[in-house]
Amino acid sequence: MLEIMRSNKFFSVFLLSAVTFMIIVSFVFWGIGPRDNPALSYVAHVEDEKVSIEEYWRAYDNEFERAKQQYTDEKEIEALNLPDKVINALVDRKVLLIVAERAGITASDKELQDAITGMPYFQKDGVFNPQVYKRALRLNRTTPQIFESGLRQDLIITKISNVIGETAELSTDEYKMLESLEGDNKGQLEQIFLRSKSSQNLQAYIEGMKRQLDITVNRDLVL
Repeated sequence: MLEIMRSNKFFSVFLLSAVTFMIIVSFVFWGIGPRDNPALSYVAHVEDEKVSIEEYWRAYDNEFERAKQQYTDEKEIEALNLPDKVINALVDRKVLLIVAERAGITASDKELQDAITGMPYFQKDGVFNPQVYKRALRLNRTTPQIFESGLRQDLIITKISNVIGETAELSTDEYKMLESLEGDNKGQLEQIFLRSKSSQNLQAYIEGMKRQLDITVNRDLVL
């Protein structure tokens, strides 16, 4: 395992807050799914990348818990069509990992180390604590090796997403609208537009890649 277990130094935070949240909630429900039949353990294949039934149920339960916090009516939650939403999100994740690998984008041990030691969930008195780290993983039924592997993938996905999103540009009409505005909100509004464009660019890129990749989805396994 990484040398972080031998040090109590506080490292700088590399991981984006959204990715941190995604990793922390992914602790829950580890290891759910059929294990007696390996042939039935994959919800989807994206080239050589596989989405296991365990991975699906972890993601589904996390989405379901978030939905319960937003909606009190079960019909509203049902209308979200969470199974399809989760499968699509997991397939998108595998697509980005494949694109990143082809582009030579990786996450170093140092970046992984900084991400882990920078998480407040693993700190005591503001400093990374190996015992807190190990206990948190143990309570959530996972291991440092599995956790660090997933976190490294999240770092890679963040990198490739940023690279793709940086190609976003505002249209002429959007620039004209911004130029017509006055006050301090102009810069803030421009950033909102760019973030929206970046998200659209990323999803369009993923959809384009899906048409080029060999993808098989076994929805009957979970629907």
